[in-house]
Amino acid sequence: MLLDVTKPKESRLSLLDSKNTDAFQQLLQEYWHWHYNDTLHDAVRLLLSTDLGWENVSHTISPPVGEIISPLGQALALENKDIRDAALQILDATQNIPTGTAQISEESVPIEINEFKIGIYPVTNAQYLRFILETNYNHPKSWQESSELNYEVYSDKGDHPIVWVNYEDAEAYANYMDGRLPTFEEWQYASRGTDDRLFPWGNEIDIPRCNTAELGAEGTTPVGMFKDGVSPFGCYDMLGNVWEWTNTPYDEKGDFYVACGGAWYYNHDYSTCISYDYFSKKYTEFVIGFRIAM
Repeated sequence: MLLDVTKPKESRLSLLDSKNTDAFQQLLQEYWHWHYNDTLHDAVRLLLSTDLGWENVSHTISPPVGEIISPLGQALALENKDIRDAALQILDATQNIPTGTAQISEESVPIEINEFKIGIYPVTNAQYLRFILETNYNHPKSWQESSELNYEVYSDKGDHPIVWVNYEDAEAYANYMDGRLPTFEEWQYASRGTDDRLFPWGNEIDIPRCNTAELGAEGTTPVGMFKDGVSPFGCYDMLGNVWEWTNTPYDEKGDFYVACGGAWYYNHDYSTCISYDYFSKKYTEFVIGFRIAM
């Protein structure tokens, strides 16, 4: 847990109670790591009014890090359904990506991309658990030791990216959400914008902006913790953390599919906007997850 003792609880509660129109914006600036828009106002306010360890999380992440416990992870483990649903609403958020010309691959081939929506974050354990509980879909290999699946099973890990899911699992979840997986080209466009930048934030590595091997986390981290690593379109965690399935086949038979973005297990050389790998559609691994598109 990253401790920031400069923010007392009383400060947060005072801002919540304030009638000052600027108070909520100050709350967001001081405590909120994740995407915000007005449709999320009530959910964000409920979460910020709940004691979820807000005073223990810093906006600065420095390597090497230990286990980061996120307030959203705390919320997702609570019995209170309203608070869990508020956290899930944050994680379900999508971003509209406008029609434009994307620079694809290392050669920066210009390709016109039609407007689409994409998940602001990779799909998390809690979102995938909701899918399983509502559809009775098979749960991931790593969950099979759990005798009973509920929101307390993965306490504090609910907002970590789901892993050990194959292409077909990811596609099934996307269908459940009335979505699909992004294409390889859409994924690159969402991560790098309209230019040929190497990383979502530019071409240089300075401060930690994503979860790669350089961070020293030695595992996944909560989604949304790297505000300095968002893409030009406002998407988080597009590099590092987990490889992300796309719906672009690598071979003519469609037995292998492309995944993008690298993972926590890889360094920056393999975690860029143009990094990709391909896996059998039935393959699962501890560093492969996904996000959805619409």
